[in-house]
Amino acid sequence: MEDREVYWLEEIGQEYNNIVGKKSANLGETLKVMGIKVPPGFAISIGAYERFVNEMGIDREIQQYLQQNFPEGIEPANLEQLQHVSLALRKIVESREMPPALKETIASYYRALCDKCRSTDVAVSVRSAGVKSHPGQYETYLNVKGAEQVLQKVIKVWSSMYNTRSISAAIRQAMPLDKCPPVGVCILKMVSARASGVCLTVHPVTGDKTEALVESNWGLGESVVSGRVTPDKFILDKREMKVIERTLGQKQKRVVMREQGVCEEEVPTDERVKFSLSDEEVIKIVALAKKMESHFGLPQDMEWAIDDSLPAGESIILLQTRPQIGIPKKKSATDKIIDRMIRSFRS
Repeated sequence: MEDREVYWLEEIGQEYNNIVGKKSANLGETLKVMGIKVPPGFAISIGAYERFVNEMGIDREIQQYLQQNFPEGIEPANLEQLQHVSLALRKIVESREMPPALKETIASYYRALCDKCRSTDVAVSVRSAGVKSHPGQYETYLNVKGAEQVLQKVIKVWSSMYNTRSISAAIRQAMPLDKCPPVGVCILKMVSARASGVCLTVHPVTGDKTEALVESNWGLGESVVSGRVTPDKFILDKREMKVIERTLGQKQKRVVMREQGVCEEEVPTDERVKFSLSDEEVIKIVALAKKMESHFGLPQDMEWAIDDSLPAGESIILLQTRPQIGIPKKKSATDKIIDRMIRSFRS
């Protein structure tokens, strides 16, 4: 296995998990499954961060800062102290330039991605990719354009390893802060999505493996993933591939792209009262999720988007997939009937 600092997604798979992080490795693995579409992109390895830290002397400066300012250690429950330390450590990381060779390597991959996408400054997302999944722990940057902006956001993703949550966790585990687990970075072409959301291949409330849940909203998927809106919800019978339950979400807001970055905007009233997906689209999303479930051998938590610029049969794009966690023990048939009666009464 070749040890490099940057890889195209199509060059990697699950076996690269410890090299590029789970998010990138899973997307690379996904490309091996027939009929799955993933945005073009590349993965920056964990080794690239380690080179950045070592060559720029970041680890030594972090050690010096902590020794001088907190010789007796940091209290993991002291939020004010954690915020102060986080700000200082992130400033140390973000004040450094990348080593020139590493900077040029990443920039060259971005330029090649632009060529692939026939764009001079293709819009990308810049996301963390840890060896273990930590949903929402590190920062994500959307609709980033231009090599210089991409390089800046890569460093900001690296610095987000030192957010208050990560620092508190490291201290509780007696882990030196300069030895926090490094992360890779996943760079993906942005999808200008009409609708986006998640799909869980096992019902997250009943634990029923024969039912999948799809949640969706207009625009980019961040509004669904973050829980900031009440999305549309669909329950699908995976055996008959039939939608058996629909719940219209309020969908007051959606996340959309600007010239650079993204913003949250109000959803027009006429769109709030419409479902963001058709039954046919729900069925296609679950069909893709079932392929992921079969390939990985585990229930999946999948993020997806619908790109209306593509033909109808190719418009569903997979953005991320990972093992579904927190699955409850399957409920009895009586409990399931009671649950449905309650949901029917509430609606």
